Amino acid sequence: MNRVMQMLSRTKSGEPLKTIDPETMGNQKKKPNMILILLVFLPCIIVTLHLDNDIWFLLNSGRYVVQHGIPTIEPFTLHENFSFLMQQWLSATIFWEIYSKLGAIGILALVFLFFCAIVAVTYLLTWHISGGNQIAAFIATMITSAALKPVMVSRPIIFTLFILVCELYFVERFISSSKLRYLIPLPLFSALLINLHAAMWPIQFVILLPYIIDAFRFKVLIIQGQGYPKRFFFPAIGLMFAAGFLNPYGWDAMTYVFRSYGYQEITMVLEMKPADINQVSGMLIFGLLFLILAIYMVKKERKTRIRYVLLSLGTAVLALSSVRSFSLYAACGIFPLAYFLKDVTLPQSKIKTEKGVMRLRVVLIALVTLTVAGLLIQRVSAFDEDKETPTVVQAVNYLKEHESTEDMVLYTGYNEGGFVEYMGLKPYIDPRAEVFVQKNNKTDDVMKEYYSLETGQIYYKTVLDKYQFTHILTSHDDVLYVYLPHDSDYQLIYEDSEYLIYRHR
Repeated sequence: MNRVMQMLSRTKSGEPLKTIDPETMGNQKKKPNMILILLVFLPCIIVTLHLDNDIWFLLNSGRYVVQHGIPTIEPFTLHENFSFLMQQWLSATIFWEIYSKLGAIGILALVFLFFCAIVAVTYLLTWHISGGNQIAAFIATMITSAALKPVMVSRPIIFTLFILVCELYFVERFISSSKLRYLIPLPLFSALLINLHAAMWPIQFVILLPYIIDAFRFKVLIIQGQGYPKRFFFPAIGLMFAAGFLNPYGWDAMTYVFRSYGYQEITMVLEMKPADINQVSGMLIFGLLFLILAIYMVKKERKTRIRYVLLSLGTAVLALSSVRSFSLYAACGIFPLAYFLKDVTLPQSKIKTEKGVMRLRVVLIALVTLTVAGLLIQRVSAFDEDKETPTVVQAVNYLKEHESTEDMVLYTGYNEGGFVEYMGLKPYIDPRAEVFVQKNNKTDDVMKEYYSLETGQIYYKTVLDKYQFTHILTSHDDVLYVYLPHDSDYQLIYEDSEYLIYRHR
Protein backbone atom coordinates (compact mmCIF):
# COMPACT_ATOMS: atom_id res chain seq x y z
CA MET A 1 0.00 0.00 0.00
CA ASN A 2 2.83 2.35 0.88
CA ARG A 3 4.49 1.56 -2.44
CA VAL A 4 1.29 2.41 -4.31
CA MET A 5 1.04 5.72 -2.45
CA GLN A 6 4.66 6.54 -3.32
CA MET A 7 3.95 5.84 -6.99
CA LEU A 8 0.82 7.98 -6.93
CA SER A 9 2.72 10.83 -5.26
CA ARG A 10 5.08 11.24 -8.19
CA THR A 11 4.52 12.79 -11.57
CA LYS A 12 5.60 11.25 -14.84
CA SER A 13 8.88 13.13 -14.56
CA GLY A 14 9.59 11.52 -11.22
CA GLU A 15 9.15 14.75 -9.25
CA PRO A 16 7.12 14.51 -6.04
CA LEU A 17 3.72 16.19 -6.07
CA LYS A 18 3.15 19.19 -3.82
CA THR A 19 1.35 18.22 -0.63
CA ILE A 20 -2.01 19.82 0.09
CA ASP A 21 -3.41 20.32 3.54
CA PRO A 22 -6.60 18.20 3.66
CA GLU A 23 -8.29 20.85 5.79
CA THR A 24 -7.91 23.51 3.13
CA MET A 25 -7.89 21.44 -0.05
CA GLY A 26 -11.47 22.59 -0.69
CA ASN A 27 -10.00 25.96 -1.56
CA GLN A 28 -8.53 24.41 -4.67
CA LYS A 29 -11.96 23.48 -6.10
CA LYS A 30 -14.65 25.82 -4.85
CA LYS A 31 -15.33 29.33 -6.06
CA PRO A 32 -16.59 32.01 -3.65
CA ASN A 33 -20.25 32.98 -3.85
CA MET A 34 -20.34 36.60 -4.99
CA ILE A 35 -23.71 37.25 -3.32
CA LEU A 36 -22.43 36.17 0.09
CA ILE A 37 -19.26 38.21 -0.36
CA LEU A 38 -21.27 41.35 -1.08
CA LEU A 39 -23.55 40.77 1.89
CA VAL A 40 -20.70 40.71 4.43
CA PHE A 41 -19.92 44.32 3.50
CA LEU A 42 -23.37 45.61 4.46
CA PRO A 43 -22.27 46.63 8.01
CA CYS A 44 -19.53 48.72 6.39
CA ILE A 45 -22.19 50.77 4.61
CA ILE A 46 -24.37 51.16 7.70
CA VAL A 47 -21.46 52.50 9.77
CA THR A 48 -22.28 55.83 11.41
CA LEU A 49 -20.58 58.74 9.68
CA HIS A 50 -19.14 61.04 12.34
CA LEU A 51 -15.75 62.01 13.70
CA ASP A 52 -14.65 60.53 17.02
CA ASN A 53 -13.75 63.03 19.75
CA ASP A 54 -10.14 61.78 19.76
CA ILE A 55 -9.64 62.94 16.19
CA TRP A 56 -8.89 66.50 17.38
CA PHE A 57 -5.79 65.69 19.40
CA LEU A 58 -4.73 63.33 16.61
CA LEU A 59 -5.08 66.08 14.00
CA ASN A 60 -3.23 68.48 16.25
CA SER A 61 -0.44 65.92 16.70
CA GLY A 62 -0.21 65.21 12.98
CA ARG A 63 -0.04 68.90 12.17
CA TYR A 64 2.76 69.33 14.70
CA VAL A 65 4.78 66.44 13.19
CA VAL A 66 4.44 67.91 9.70
CA GLN A 67 5.47 71.37 10.85
CA HIS A 68 8.04 70.65 13.57
CA GLY A 69 8.97 66.97 13.52
CA ILE A 70 8.45 64.25 16.14
CA PRO A 71 8.51 65.70 19.68
CA THR A 72 10.06 64.34 22.87
CA ILE A 73 8.70 67.10 25.17
CA GLU A 74 4.91 67.48 25.41
CA PRO A 75 4.06 70.70 23.49
CA PHE A 76 0.28 71.00 23.66
CA THR A 77 -0.72 71.58 27.30
CA LEU A 78 0.14 74.16 29.93
CA HIS A 79 2.44 71.69 31.69
CA GLU A 80 6.14 72.27 31.11
CA ASN A 81 8.94 69.78 30.51
CA PHE A 82 6.71 66.71 30.37
CA SER A 83 8.67 63.84 28.86
CA PHE A 84 6.60 62.79 25.87
CA LEU A 85 6.23 59.88 23.48
CA MET A 86 3.82 60.44 20.60
CA GLN A 87 2.85 56.80 20.33
CA GLN A 88 0.49 57.36 17.37
CA TRP A 89 2.68 59.75 15.41
CA LEU A 90 2.31 58.03 12.03
CA SER A 91 -1.46 57.57 12.36
CA ALA A 92 -1.82 61.21 13.40
CA THR A 93 0.23 62.36 10.43
CA ILE A 94 -1.89 60.30 8.03
CA PHE A 95 -5.08 61.71 9.53
CA TRP A 96 -3.78 65.28 9.30
CA GLU A 97 -2.59 64.97 5.70
CA ILE A 98 -5.99 63.65 4.66
CA TYR A 99 -7.98 66.15 6.73
CA SER A 100 -5.94 69.13 5.53
CA LYS A 101 -6.73 68.23 1.92
CA LEU A 102 -10.16 66.58 2.02
CA GLY A 103 -11.72 67.60 5.33
CA ALA A 104 -13.89 65.39 7.52
CA ILE A 105 -15.26 63.43 4.57
CA GLY A 106 -11.72 62.33 3.76
CA ILE A 107 -11.20 60.95 7.27
CA LEU A 108 -14.51 59.10 7.16
CA ALA A 109 -13.69 57.70 3.72
CA LEU A 110 -10.44 56.36 5.17
CA VAL A 111 -12.36 54.67 8.00
CA PHE A 112 -14.77 53.16 5.47
CA LEU A 113 -11.97 51.84 3.27
CA PHE A 114 -10.16 50.21 6.19
CA PHE A 115 -13.41 48.73 7.46
CA CYS A 116 -13.92 47.14 4.03
CA ALA A 117 -10.29 46.00 3.92
CA ILE A 118 -10.54 44.31 7.33
CA VAL A 119 -13.73 42.52 6.28
CA ALA A 120 -12.15 41.46 2.98
CA VAL A 121 -9.08 39.94 4.68
CA THR A 122 -11.33 38.29 7.26
CA TYR A 123 -13.29 36.63 4.45
CA LEU A 124 -10.06 35.37 2.90
CA LEU A 125 -9.01 34.06 6.31
CA THR A 126 -12.29 32.30 7.03
CA TRP A 127 -12.47 30.92 3.49
CA HIS A 128 -9.03 29.45 3.92
CA ILE A 129 -9.40 27.82 7.34
CA SER A 130 -12.84 26.41 6.44
CA GLY A 131 -11.50 24.68 3.35
CA GLY A 132 -13.56 26.85 1.04
CA ASN A 133 -16.86 26.29 2.87
CA GLN A 134 -18.97 29.22 1.72
CA ILE A 135 -21.56 29.14 4.47
CA ALA A 136 -18.93 28.84 7.23
CA ALA A 137 -16.90 31.72 5.80
CA PHE A 138 -20.05 33.82 5.39
CA ILE A 139 -21.33 33.27 8.95
CA ALA A 140 -17.98 33.99 10.61
CA THR A 141 -17.25 37.03 8.45
CA MET A 142 -20.75 38.47 8.73
CA ILE A 143 -20.68 38.27 12.53
CA THR A 144 -17.19 39.79 12.54
CA SER A 145 -18.30 42.59 10.22
CA ALA A 146 -21.32 43.41 12.38
CA ALA A 147 -19.23 43.28 15.58
CA LEU A 148 -16.62 45.64 14.12
CA LYS A 149 -19.18 48.32 13.26
CA PRO A 150 -19.14 50.10 16.67
CA VAL A 151 -15.31 50.23 16.78
CA MET A 152 -14.73 51.48 13.25
CA VAL A 153 -14.08 55.10 14.18
CA SER A 154 -11.54 57.77 13.30
CA ARG A 155 -8.80 56.36 15.51
CA PRO A 156 -5.56 54.43 14.93
CA ILE A 157 -7.43 51.23 15.82
CA ILE A 158 -8.48 50.94 12.17
CA PHE A 159 -4.84 50.45 11.19
CA THR A 160 -4.14 48.14 14.13
CA LEU A 161 -6.99 45.74 13.44
CA PHE A 162 -6.13 45.58 9.75
CA ILE A 163 -2.53 44.66 10.59
CA LEU A 164 -3.56 42.01 13.13
CA VAL A 165 -6.00 40.34 10.73
CA CYS A 166 -3.38 40.34 7.97
CA GLU A 167 -0.87 38.73 10.32
CA LEU A 168 -3.36 36.00 11.21
CA TYR A 169 -4.09 35.36 7.55
CA PHE A 170 -0.44 34.99 6.59
CA VAL A 171 0.31 32.74 9.58
CA GLU A 172 -2.62 30.48 8.65
CA ARG A 173 -1.36 30.30 5.07
CA PHE A 174 2.07 29.34 6.36
CA ILE A 175 0.62 26.61 8.59
CA SER A 176 -1.28 25.01 5.72
CA SER A 177 1.58 25.22 3.22
CA SER A 178 4.85 25.45 5.24
CA LYS A 179 5.98 28.05 2.70
CA LEU A 180 8.40 30.67 3.98
CA ARG A 181 7.01 33.45 1.76
CA TYR A 182 3.93 33.80 3.95
CA LEU A 183 6.08 34.80 6.94
CA ILE A 184 8.07 37.49 5.12
CA PRO A 185 5.44 40.27 5.61
CA LEU A 186 5.25 39.78 9.39
CA PRO A 187 8.28 41.94 10.38
CA LEU A 188 7.02 44.69 8.05
CA PHE A 189 3.62 44.65 9.75
CA SER A 190 5.35 44.85 13.13
CA ALA A 191 7.38 47.89 12.06
CA LEU A 192 4.22 49.60 10.81
CA LEU A 193 2.30 48.85 14.00
CA ILE A 194 4.95 50.28 16.35
CA ASN A 195 4.76 53.59 14.48
CA LEU A 196 1.03 53.66 13.86
CA HIS A 197 -0.08 52.60 17.34
CA ALA A 198 2.77 51.81 19.72
CA ALA A 199 0.48 51.07 22.67
CA MET A 200 -0.97 48.14 20.72
CA TRP A 201 2.33 46.80 19.40
CA PRO A 202 2.75 44.08 22.08
CA ILE A 203 -0.77 42.75 21.46
CA GLN A 204 0.36 41.09 18.23
CA PHE A 205 2.52 38.73 20.29
CA VAL A 206 -0.41 38.03 22.60
CA ILE A 207 -2.49 37.14 19.52
CA LEU A 208 0.30 34.87 18.23
CA LEU A 209 0.81 33.10 21.56
CA PRO A 210 -1.89 30.46 20.82
CA TYR A 211 -0.13 29.78 17.51
CA ILE A 212 3.17 29.31 19.32
CA ILE A 213 1.57 26.77 21.66
CA ASP A 214 -0.16 24.92 18.82
CA ALA A 215 3.13 24.70 16.92
CA PHE A 216 4.15 21.86 19.27
CA ARG A 217 2.70 18.40 18.79
CA PHE A 218 1.33 17.18 22.12
CA LYS A 219 -1.74 15.57 23.67
CA VAL A 220 -3.05 16.10 27.19
CA LEU A 221 -6.41 14.34 27.67
CA ILE A 222 -8.60 15.84 24.91
CA ILE A 223 -6.28 18.77 24.26
CA GLN A 224 -3.71 18.35 21.53
CA GLY A 225 -1.36 20.56 19.59
CA GLN A 226 -1.34 20.39 15.81
CA GLY A 227 2.41 20.69 15.40
CA TYR A 228 3.78 22.56 12.40
CA PRO A 229 7.23 23.69 11.23
CA LYS A 230 8.94 25.92 13.78
CA ARG A 231 12.19 26.35 11.87
CA PHE A 232 10.87 29.43 10.07
CA PHE A 233 7.94 30.39 12.29
CA PHE A 234 9.87 31.17 15.48
CA PRO A 235 12.63 33.18 13.73
CA ALA A 236 9.88 35.20 12.00
CA ILE A 237 8.44 36.10 15.41
CA GLY A 238 11.94 37.07 16.53
CA LEU A 239 12.24 39.39 13.52
CA MET A 240 8.86 40.90 14.40
CA PHE A 241 10.24 41.76 17.81
CA ALA A 242 13.43 43.21 16.32
CA ALA A 243 11.34 45.30 13.89
CA GLY A 244 9.81 47.01 16.91
CA PHE A 245 13.02 49.01 17.33
CA LEU A 246 12.34 50.74 14.00
CA ASN A 247 10.61 53.73 15.57
CA PRO A 248 11.70 57.22 16.73
CA TYR A 249 11.56 56.31 20.43
CA GLY A 250 13.14 52.85 20.43
CA TRP A 251 12.55 50.64 23.47
CA ASP A 252 10.37 53.26 25.18
CA ALA A 253 7.73 52.92 22.45
CA MET A 254 7.86 49.13 22.59
CA THR A 255 7.14 49.16 26.35
CA TYR A 256 4.73 52.10 26.30
CA VAL A 257 1.69 49.99 27.14
CA PHE A 258 3.23 48.77 30.39
CA ARG A 259 3.48 52.37 31.69
CA SER A 260 0.09 53.48 30.45
CA TYR A 261 -2.60 51.22 31.85
CA GLY A 262 -3.67 49.58 35.09
CA TYR A 263 -4.25 52.80 37.02
CA GLN A 264 -7.48 53.37 38.94
CA GLU A 265 -7.82 56.93 37.71
CA ILE A 266 -7.78 55.84 34.05
CA THR A 267 -10.88 53.73 34.69
CA MET A 268 -12.88 56.97 34.86
CA VAL A 269 -12.68 56.85 31.05
CA LEU A 270 -15.77 54.92 29.93
CA GLU A 271 -14.02 52.75 27.37
CA MET A 272 -11.45 51.60 29.94
CA LYS A 273 -14.13 50.23 32.28
CA PRO A 274 -15.14 46.54 32.36
CA ALA A 275 -18.16 45.51 30.31
CA ASP A 276 -21.34 46.37 32.22
CA ILE A 277 -24.50 44.60 31.09
CA ASN A 278 -26.51 47.60 32.30
CA GLN A 279 -24.81 49.79 29.68
CA VAL A 280 -25.49 49.63 25.93
CA SER A 281 -21.86 48.72 25.21
CA GLY A 282 -22.01 45.94 27.80
CA MET A 283 -25.27 44.60 26.36
CA LEU A 284 -23.64 44.38 22.92
CA ILE A 285 -20.55 42.62 24.27
CA PHE A 286 -22.42 40.09 26.39
CA GLY A 287 -25.03 39.55 23.68
CA LEU A 288 -22.39 38.76 21.07
CA LEU A 289 -20.51 36.44 23.43
CA PHE A 290 -23.71 34.52 24.21
CA LEU A 291 -24.52 34.27 20.50
CA ILE A 292 -21.10 32.83 19.68
CA LEU A 293 -21.31 30.45 22.64
CA ALA A 294 -24.76 29.29 21.47
CA ILE A 295 -23.42 28.49 18.01
CA TYR A 296 -20.60 26.45 19.52
CA MET A 297 -23.01 24.59 21.80
CA VAL A 298 -25.74 23.84 19.22
CA LYS A 299 -23.45 22.03 16.80
CA LYS A 300 -23.21 18.37 17.72
CA GLU A 301 -19.65 17.71 16.56
CA ARG A 302 -17.40 20.09 18.45
CA LYS A 303 -13.97 19.84 16.91
CA THR A 304 -11.50 22.69 16.63
CA ARG A 305 -7.84 23.58 17.10
CA ILE A 306 -6.25 24.55 20.40
CA ARG A 307 -5.05 27.86 18.90
CA TYR A 308 -8.62 28.82 18.03
CA VAL A 309 -9.90 27.97 21.50
CA LEU A 310 -7.17 29.98 23.19
CA LEU A 311 -7.54 32.91 20.79
CA SER A 312 -11.30 33.14 21.23
CA LEU A 313 -11.23 32.73 25.01
CA GLY A 314 -8.29 35.12 25.45
CA THR A 315 -9.80 37.93 23.40
CA ALA A 316 -13.20 37.36 25.08
CA VAL A 317 -11.56 37.90 28.47
CA LEU A 318 -9.99 41.11 27.14
CA ALA A 319 -13.39 42.28 25.87
CA LEU A 320 -14.96 41.71 29.28
CA SER A 321 -12.10 43.40 31.11
CA SER A 322 -12.47 46.69 29.22
CA VAL A 323 -14.87 48.00 26.60
CA ARG A 324 -11.92 49.26 24.57
CA SER A 325 -10.57 45.72 24.08
CA PHE A 326 -13.79 44.51 22.48
CA SER A 327 -12.30 45.44 19.11
CA LEU A 328 -9.67 42.71 19.57
CA TYR A 329 -12.35 40.09 20.12
CA ALA A 330 -14.32 41.31 17.12
CA ALA A 331 -11.32 41.12 14.79
CA CYS A 332 -9.40 38.16 16.21
CA GLY A 333 -11.80 36.06 18.27
CA ILE A 334 -14.75 35.38 15.97
CA PHE A 335 -13.14 34.13 12.74
CA PRO A 336 -12.34 30.64 14.26
CA LEU A 337 -16.07 29.93 13.86
CA ALA A 338 -15.31 29.23 10.22
CA TYR A 339 -13.10 26.26 11.13
CA PHE A 340 -15.69 24.99 13.62
CA LEU A 341 -18.43 25.15 10.95
CA LYS A 342 -16.35 23.90 8.03
CA ASP A 343 -18.49 20.76 7.54
CA VAL A 344 -21.78 22.68 7.42
CA THR A 345 -23.33 22.48 3.96
CA LEU A 346 -25.70 24.73 2.04
CA PRO A 347 -29.15 23.37 1.15
CA GLN A 348 -29.40 22.01 -2.37
CA SER A 349 -30.83 24.41 -4.91
CA LYS A 350 -34.21 23.47 -6.39
CA ILE A 351 -33.28 25.05 -9.69
CA LYS A 352 -31.95 22.19 -11.77
CA THR A 353 -30.74 23.89 -14.94
CA GLU A 354 -27.40 25.67 -15.05
CA LYS A 355 -29.02 28.50 -17.00
CA GLY A 356 -31.62 28.98 -14.26
CA VAL A 357 -28.96 29.08 -11.57
CA MET A 358 -26.97 31.67 -13.48
CA ARG A 359 -30.02 33.88 -14.01
CA LEU A 360 -30.90 33.76 -10.32
CA ARG A 361 -27.33 34.62 -9.34
CA VAL A 362 -27.22 37.57 -11.72
CA VAL A 363 -30.50 38.94 -10.36
CA LEU A 364 -29.44 38.50 -6.72
CA ILE A 365 -26.00 40.02 -7.30
CA ALA A 366 -27.61 42.99 -9.04
CA LEU A 367 -30.08 43.49 -6.17
CA VAL A 368 -27.39 43.28 -3.49
CA THR A 369 -25.05 45.58 -5.45
CA LEU A 370 -27.80 48.17 -5.94
CA THR A 371 -28.74 47.98 -2.26
CA VAL A 372 -25.13 48.46 -1.13
CA ALA A 373 -24.55 51.30 -3.61
CA GLY A 374 -27.84 52.97 -2.66
CA LEU A 375 -27.04 52.88 1.05
CA LEU A 376 -23.58 54.29 0.44
CA ILE A 377 -24.88 57.12 -1.75
CA GLN A 378 -27.57 57.94 0.82
CA ARG A 379 -25.01 58.10 3.62
CA VAL A 380 -22.62 60.33 1.70
CA SER A 381 -25.36 62.69 0.45
CA ALA A 382 -26.73 63.10 3.99
CA PHE A 383 -23.32 63.96 5.42
CA ASP A 384 -22.98 67.48 6.80
CA GLU A 385 -19.39 68.46 7.53
CA ASP A 386 -20.44 71.47 9.61
CA LYS A 387 -21.99 69.11 12.17
CA GLU A 388 -18.61 67.41 12.74
CA THR A 389 -17.34 70.39 14.74
CA PRO A 390 -17.91 69.75 18.48
CA THR A 391 -20.30 71.97 20.42
CA VAL A 392 -17.44 73.40 22.47
CA VAL A 393 -16.32 75.37 19.41
CA GLN A 394 -18.50 78.36 20.35
CA ALA A 395 -16.92 78.65 23.79
CA VAL A 396 -13.41 78.28 22.36
CA ASN A 397 -14.08 80.90 19.71
CA TYR A 398 -15.29 83.28 22.44
CA LEU A 399 -12.00 82.81 24.30
CA LYS A 400 -9.95 83.49 21.19
CA GLU A 401 -11.97 86.52 20.12
CA HIS A 402 -12.63 88.24 23.46
CA GLU A 403 -9.83 87.21 25.80
CA SER A 404 -6.07 87.58 25.67
CA THR A 405 -4.60 84.16 24.94
CA GLU A 406 -0.96 85.16 25.29
CA ASP A 407 -0.76 84.66 29.06
CA MET A 408 -3.84 82.49 29.41
CA VAL A 409 -3.71 79.61 31.89
CA LEU A 410 -6.71 77.55 30.85
CA TYR A 411 -8.56 74.78 32.65
CA THR A 412 -10.67 72.38 30.57
CA GLY A 413 -12.19 69.01 31.31
CA TYR A 414 -10.88 65.73 29.91
CA ASN A 415 -13.10 65.51 26.81
CA GLU A 416 -12.76 69.13 25.68
CA GLY A 417 -8.97 69.39 25.85
CA GLY A 418 -8.25 67.81 22.47
CA PHE A 419 -10.32 70.28 20.48
CA VAL A 420 -8.99 73.20 22.53
CA GLU A 421 -5.46 72.14 21.57
CA TYR A 422 -6.47 71.81 17.94
CA MET A 423 -7.69 75.41 18.10
CA GLY A 424 -4.28 76.57 19.32
CA LEU A 425 -4.84 76.93 23.08
CA LYS A 426 -3.02 75.05 25.84
CA PRO A 427 -5.38 73.34 28.30
CA TYR A 428 -4.89 71.60 31.62
CA ILE A 429 -5.74 68.10 30.35
CA ASP A 430 -6.98 66.27 27.25
CA PRO A 431 -8.18 62.76 26.25
CA ARG A 432 -4.64 61.31 26.08
CA ALA A 433 -4.95 59.81 29.58
CA GLU A 434 -1.59 58.03 29.64
CA VAL A 435 0.31 61.26 28.82
CA PHE A 436 -0.70 62.62 32.23
CA VAL A 437 0.55 59.58 34.17
CA GLN A 438 3.82 60.29 35.98
CA LYS A 439 5.49 57.09 34.77
CA ASN A 440 5.25 58.50 31.27
CA ASN A 441 5.80 62.22 31.71
CA LYS A 442 8.37 61.76 34.53
CA THR A 443 7.19 64.99 36.18
CA ASP A 444 3.72 64.98 37.73
CA ASP A 445 0.74 62.64 38.06
CA VAL A 446 -1.84 64.99 36.59
CA MET A 447 -4.25 62.18 35.75
CA LYS A 448 -4.44 61.18 39.41
CA GLU A 449 -4.88 64.82 40.36
CA TYR A 450 -7.73 65.27 37.91
CA TYR A 451 -9.39 62.05 39.06
CA SER A 452 -9.16 63.18 42.68
CA LEU A 453 -10.66 66.55 41.75
CA GLU A 454 -13.60 65.06 39.85
CA THR A 455 -14.36 62.49 42.57
CA GLY A 456 -14.13 65.00 45.42
CA GLN A 457 -11.07 63.43 47.04
CA ILE A 458 -9.28 66.78 47.12
CA TYR A 459 -10.63 70.30 47.62
CA TYR A 460 -11.13 72.01 44.26
CA LYS A 461 -9.28 75.16 45.36
CA THR A 462 -6.14 73.08 45.88
CA VAL A 463 -5.93 72.47 42.13
CA LEU A 464 -7.02 75.98 41.15
CA ASP A 465 -4.47 77.63 43.45
CA LYS A 466 -1.70 75.31 42.28
CA TYR A 467 -2.02 76.39 38.64
CA GLN A 468 -3.44 79.90 39.10
CA PHE A 469 -5.88 79.45 36.21
CA THR A 470 -6.82 82.68 34.49
CA HIS A 471 -9.75 81.04 32.70
CA ILE A 472 -11.87 77.96 33.39
CA LEU A 473 -13.96 76.28 30.70
CA THR A 474 -16.36 73.90 32.39
CA SER A 475 -19.37 71.81 31.37
CA HIS A 476 -22.42 70.50 33.15
CA ASP A 477 -20.76 67.17 33.98
CA ASP A 478 -17.64 68.78 35.49
CA VAL A 479 -17.34 69.14 39.27
CA LEU A 480 -16.29 72.79 38.86
CA TYR A 481 -19.70 73.53 37.39
CA VAL A 482 -21.06 73.11 40.92
CA TYR A 483 -18.36 75.02 42.81
CA LEU A 484 -17.54 78.05 40.66
CA PRO A 485 -20.89 79.90 40.89
CA HIS A 486 -20.12 80.28 44.60
CA ASP A 487 -16.45 81.19 44.20
CA SER A 488 -15.85 84.93 44.50
CA ASP A 489 -12.42 84.62 42.83
CA TYR A 490 -13.99 83.81 39.45
CA GLN A 491 -16.43 85.73 37.30
CA LEU A 492 -18.78 84.16 34.74
CA ILE A 493 -18.12 85.67 31.31
CA TYR A 494 -19.72 83.18 28.91
CA GLU A 495 -22.56 80.68 28.96
CA ASP A 496 -24.29 78.48 26.39
CA SER A 497 -26.44 75.35 26.62
CA GLU A 498 -23.47 73.14 27.55
CA TYR A 499 -20.47 75.23 28.60
CA LEU A 500 -19.54 78.02 30.99
CA ILE A 501 -16.39 80.16 31.00
CA TYR A 502 -15.08 81.82 34.15
CA ARG A 503 -12.33 84.41 34.33
CA HIS A 504 -10.21 85.04 37.39
CA ARG A 505 -11.08 88.43 38.90
